Amino acid sequence: GMGSGIDRHMAQARRLEAQARLPAVTPSPPAQHYFVPRAVQFPGKGEDQVIELAEISVEEDIELQKKHGREGYFKMKLSWLDRELAKLHPPGARAVRLEVDRSNLFHDSFRAFSRLSGDKLRQPLQVKFKKEEGRDDGGLTRHWFMLISREVVNPEYAMFVSLGKDHTYHINSASMHQPHYLEYFRFIGRVWGKAAFDGFLVESHLTSSVYKYLLGIQVCDEDLHHVDGAYHNSLQWMLNNDIDAAKLDMTFSIDEDVLGSITTVELKEGGSNIAVTNENKDEYVRLAAMRRLVTGIQPQLDAMRKGFREAFPEALLEKFSESELELVLCGLPCIDVQDWRRYSEYRAGFTEDDDTIRWFWEIVNDWDQGMRARLLQFVTGTSKVPTGGFAELYGATGPKRFQIIRVFDTTRLPQANTCFNELLLPPYHSKETLADMLVMSILDGGDHFGLR
Repeated sequence: GMGSGIDRHMAQARRLEAQARLPAVTPSPPAQHYFVPRAVQFPGKGEDQVIELAEISVEEDIELQKKHGREGYFKMKLSWLDRELAKLHPPGARAVRLEVDRSNLFHDSFRAFSRLSGDKLRQPLQVKFKKEEGRDDGGLTRHWFMLISREVVNPEYAMFVSLGKDHTYHINSASMHQPHYLEYFRFIGRVWGKAAFDGFLVESHLTSSVYKYLLGIQVCDEDLHHVDGAYHNSLQWMLNNDIDAAKLDMTFSIDEDVLGSITTVELKEGGSNIAVTNENKDEYVRLAAMRRLVTGIQPQLDAMRKGFREAFPEALLEKFSESELELVLCGLPCIDVQDWRRYSEYRAGFTEDDDTIRWFWEIVNDWDQGMRARLLQFVTGTSKVPTGGFAELYGATGPKRFQIIRVFDTTRLPQANTCFNELLLPPYHSKETLADMLVMSILDGGDHFGLR
């Protein structure tokens, strides 16, 4: 099936990547100014009314949400955030260079970041991959944010656990057995904060309770259903049933699996001697839920929040909810092909009525989100759509729509210029060939930088 084919391609892509050394390129001129990529107007309503978010009361907040709808109001909040961030990015600021080795990404990035003091964290980043040519005009930095945000959730480091099929990550309580774990979590917080501060996107989605904690919003036992649905349901069952009759024989303690051995943890002082009854079960459920969400990983959460706030001024996020913070950090999770097509441009002889272009969109439309994300990443360097949709794609030098450029050699695979969001596409003679060539290109060309 498709799955095993993709795995085979992926293995081949990794081998190719290991052998690849990118050719030397003539450096392009440096970008004239340092920009926050998200700082552009959003399509849709809400953009014409400028709000001063810092001065809005709770009542006005509710009122504006009612008036403009959640999405319209979110766009207003975002454009306020972008204006505030633009003020904190002085033009001509000196870039901080970050030189990292792709094969030792986590530790190199960690070491480089730990040298950045408060003020340095506010300066633009300029990433260079060791032993690789290619200068950074934003493209490599964007690529680095994508790679590092994937790397920190790598199971090898045991910092996060992956939940369910949508790949949301929650902090792993066993991470405390990792030396330097608190410094690592502070680093991760700084990376997330720096991405938001500079308008880049991170690739890994965290649980809503982690976002709440970063924002200083109260985590509640309801948040457990995102982290462990089965556990949440069994606690819910206790609340809805007569547990004295059920004779559960439970106390205010729980068994936890720590690195393969079971340890008993008391949920409160002397908990292993306190029986859970109908009288006190509400408290038990609250403590058990909070143990999973916060208290069992409190030092990690605190370290991550500390790092996040070092890189991002917390006052700017006071009016944002946890789901809005996720959108600011991760962009839109779902790739809308209609929107993508609407904001694409064709060059060097292609028009939207050409067979190749028609076939291209039919193919993309038939793909699942995973393949669409891979295509987007192949062409733009990141698999995330900016928060305002495809109208807001950025290239190395500023706003750059997705572009499909005609090249004539039909014996070649499609290629990409990630710095300029360009897909170089030959006019293949059939839709099947186009589909095969695209898949081969995307899966073999994986994490490479097309430089020109």
